[in-house]
Amino acid sequence: MVKRAALWSIALAGVSVGVTFPREASAVRVWEEARAGWSPPGAGLSAGSLSLGAALTGSTASPDLLPPQFVPPLASGGHVGASRFPEGVADRWLDVGFYTQPQFTFQSGYNTDSTSNFSLPPSVGMQRTRFVFHAQAHPLLQVRAEFNLSDRVDLLDAYALVPIRRWLHVQLGQFRVPFSRQELTSGSRMQFADRQLWSGGANVSGVRFLPSYDQGIMAWGWAGPRDLFEYYVGVFNGKGPNSPFNLDAFFLYAGRIAVNPLGRPRSLQEGAINLSSAPTLAIGLNGATQVRQVGLVTLPGDTSPVPNRITVNSVGADVFFAAHGASAYGEVYFRDTRETDTASAPNTQSLGWLVQAGYFIPVTGLRNHLEVVARVQSFDPSNCYSQSVGTDCGVRSPGSSSREVYRDFMFARAYTFGLTWYQLGHGFKVQAQYTINTEHRDIAGRAVGSGVVDNDLFTLLLTGSL
Repeated sequence: MVKRAALWSIALAGVSVGVTFPREASAVRVWEEARAGWSPPGAGLSAGSLSLGAALTGSTASPDLLPPQFVPPLASGGHVGASRFPEGVADRWLDVGFYTQPQFTFQSGYNTDSTSNFSLPPSVGMQRTRFVFHAQAHPLLQVRAEFNLSDRVDLLDAYALVPIRRWLHVQLGQFRVPFSRQELTSGSRMQFADRQLWSGGANVSGVRFLPSYDQGIMAWGWAGPRDLFEYYVGVFNGKGPNSPFNLDAFFLYAGRIAVNPLGRPRSLQEGAINLSSAPTLAIGLNGATQVRQVGLVTLPGDTSPVPNRITVNSVGADVFFAAHGASAYGEVYFRDTRETDTASAPNTQSLGWLVQAGYFIPVTGLRNHLEVVARVQSFDPSNCYSQSVGTDCGVRSPGSSSREVYRDFMFARAYTFGLTWYQLGHGFKVQAQYTINTEHRDIAGRAVGSGVVDNDLFTLLLTGSL
């Protein structure tokens, strides 16, 4: 049996490597314990090492520092550390992960002489800073906690996972709602600085287009040859993260089905970095429904109030493809919102779509380092597509003309172009992007055309991780 002291020395060697040079895995294993009765074959185990030359060429320290080929795309919430043992040998382990994303942004529409701006001033900030603890206490119990440290301390992931079978995992706690591949992908492993226009949890005006972190229970797993199918189905409070209880007797129900015709992708990421030249294809279908009760309302012609209920039904689809250094991703999103009080809040529908692509320059010295990326996306958050405009359907007017509320209700189309330099895969990269924004929605009481906002955006983002 391998002594614990030996295991600690191996783990500490891994930590020193991870801290010195960011790696693709975005997590390091600081402690692990083999199952009782297991002993290493041959000469035993040895820690990997990392040379300066290897760091500059973007290679990893040693094969055992690469992330596992089949990282659970949702159970881990991102990459976990790699074991020094063969698969299934480590009964208990503790992983620590960290990544940070400082950025510089410049938006063309900011006016220093104006007291009211719909654009942001030039600034340096932290797009994301995350700290992760992921541990296995027993082969049937894993726990994970992830914190955001960008501008304040926020608890993101906080859950327990029971991996019963490959086709059945049960997850309980706070984690991402299974809707949209891009929303489920870690912020450190994306092609662009931001997700799609309709992504994220509740914003300043209270509009919540796409569910993000929430508290609930979910079952998920893989099935078929080469993990042809994967499924996720969950029940959530629907209130968002860090809320100790549900608001009412209703829940958010969400599910996702993905088909992998060419075998399940090695990891949940964007772009073709560190993927083989063999084609990769993943197709996903998403669905979510929620009823929320917000006070009482007296309808026209009635004398007694009735519960004011908001019913939100969302569907979406996404597809990811990569081969020979090229990648493409597409997504479409549709949401139908119906409220009892249609007089003050008419029924509306939201429609969004995006297409993005990337290609690695096939030149010696640039191959697997320099990627050219482009994206076009469009989002209309407040309109009517499948029903005629009438007394019960129309554009929801924003309650004020503040930048946050204003943007939540305006039609937007964005074209983004950029270059990305990968030094150690997604673990250490620099992204430079320019976005041409077209945002338009006339505010009630203001002149036609008042909703046009000039806010083209330049972003320079650095990602560094353990």
